[in-house]
Amino acid sequence: MRSPIVRVYGAAVLGSLVLVWIVSLAWWLLLPDARVVPLEIPQGTASAVARGEAVEVIPDSLDLRKGDTLVVRNEDDAVHRIGSEVIPPGRTTRIPVTGALVSGRSLFCSIHPSGAIGVSLLARPGILSTAIPTAIAGLPVSIGVIVALLIARGLDDRQRTTLAA
Repeated sequence: MRSPIVRVYGAAVLGSLVLVWIVSLAWWLLLPDARVVPLEIPQGTASAVARGEAVEVIPDSLDLRKGDTLVVRNEDDAVHRIGSEVIPPGRTTRIPVTGALVSGRSLFCSIHPSGAIGVSLLARPGILSTAIPTAIAGLPVSIGVIVALLIARGLDDRQRTTLAA
């Protein structure tokens, strides 16, 4: 049979770990499934690419998730293409990110001198990713709860001793 001390402290540790896991699970549930990823093509991009210059404003690669929307605003005077989408000057195009869109490691891109923009498909972290924050934060929280219980118990013992005297 377990002693009352083991039951109290064991329950405190278990309760702390469950509380931290619930917070981690809430964080995981609140992660957005889809994002809007903006991309602006600045004025003069086509002429800079024609001269072979690197366009610093445009990233070499994009990190996208399935379900994201790539919103491309063309401020240039020329028509540009990203993937199969044609973006006329002064227009904004919304490109839904699908598995087929990012099945390769790059998309055709008239913005880059190389003619392609790299694409990385990010996955939503799995539910098991909540275990890491639980372990990292749960143990210190458990130790804090145990210390608080020990202090409370010590104060309670002192009060009983004082009252008994």
